[in-house]
Amino acid sequence: MKTNRNAGIIYLIVAVAVFVLSGCGGGSSASTSTLSGVATSGAPMTGTVYLRDSANNLEMSTTINPQTGAFSFNVMGKTAPYLLRSGTLYSMSSGPGTANINPLTHLMVADAGGFTDMSSMNAFFNNPNGTTMNTISGKIAAARLHMQQTMAPLLNAYGGATVDPITGPIVIGKGMDRMFDDVKMAIDASGTVSMMYANGTSVYSGPLANMSAGTMMPGNIVTPSATPVASGVTISPTVVKMQMNAQQQFTANIPVTWSVVTANGGSITSGGLYTGPNAQGMFLIKATSVADPTKSATATVQMGSSGMMM
Repeated sequence: MKTNRNAGIIYLIVAVAVFVLSGCGGGSSASTSTLSGVATSGAPMTGTVYLRDSANNLEMSTTINPQTGAFSFNVMGKTAPYLLRSGTLYSMSSGPGTANINPLTHLMVADAGGFTDMSSMNAFFNNPNGTTMNTISGKIAAARLHMQQTMAPLLNAYGGATVDPITGPIVIGKGMDRMFDDVKMAIDASGTVSMMYANGTSVYSGPLANMSAGTMMPGNIVTPSATPVASGVTISPTVVKMQMNAQQQFTANIPVTWSVVTANGGSITSGGLYTGPNAQGMFLIKATSVADPTKSATATVQMGSSGMMM
């Protein structure tokens, strides 16, 4: 009887140990080593997401699901925090979990890192420094507060006042993602950020490195149901990732007049052939209906440095 009782005690101890390890995550490495999110600039982004860790290990990459914008990394063996990039949009994560990529995550990283233009952001990603990475990660919470305070009028219109763009839920076509559909962001060569509706109406302008110093134009903000999206003008493609001085052909479904909205953002011919500038940034191309100049649509160009994987 004593032997049986001892065996029972040993069995109980083992069972409890297994339960504790499982509860602490010790039973599954996959659940504690996955970093995933949604990459969107309105429509789901396509192509590739790149990741750098704070130990400057070899760059990682993964493919974006073109229907949902979803992506995922196994970061086992990598050193947090992590910096993520898709095209010229950035995000950051302090560890495994959720890290979305969108225009607001980009502004938060730029604000936390004090990056004055796209050239400095891209250069840092290509050669990250662990100490600086940790410093930026430590300032992300403050950057989120700056973003929520500065962008409050726009966020409120879309019900996203308290949503964290990095870790919060992103539903394609709703809430914050709908906002990215309606309001486009441009960043010129000097690092000036502009946010505007498809018809060119401005809602925000400010320096890339300091959101709090920007100017929100609440009088120009309309309810989502009234945004000038269904204009009858359709541009293809709507988002382009390219390198400096390269060319891209744009087309529209009806006769349009083409223009480059962003200052010093390159040039475009009457036939829609766009030539990028010798500068890194995010530029907006506009197509205005010939028959009805009040109708227009925009496309976003994400311009990286020569040789940069886009």
